[in-house]
Amino acid sequence: MTQRTEADRSRRRTLHDAAAGLITSPEPPPTNPPVLGTLLRDTARDQVGEFRGVANDRWTLRPSGGGTDWTVSPEHTEPADTVARLRARTRADETTRRAHRR
Repeated sequence: MTQRTEADRSRRRTLHDAAAGLITSPEPPPTNPPVLGTLLRDTARDQVGEFRGVANDRWTLRPSGGGTDWTVSPEHTEPADTVARLRARTRADETTRRAHRR
């Protein structure tokens, strides 16, 4: 049996609400880029990353513990909540520990 994550349940609720007409308009996309280093959640990938800059009309994010950058449309970002920040920090700590074991 497959376990659904909280992100899966949230997406399903949003889709259900949209289909039922409960969501009338999406949030407007962010207009100004955040401060460098701000933790954002990429809602399309369900990943948290540090804001690194603007490339054309997309924003560049990087995992907080280091790693490969990726780009995302500003409308697919939101400020990382406390839980997302803690998860990102834990992942960064695990990455650092693994690197030191080698």
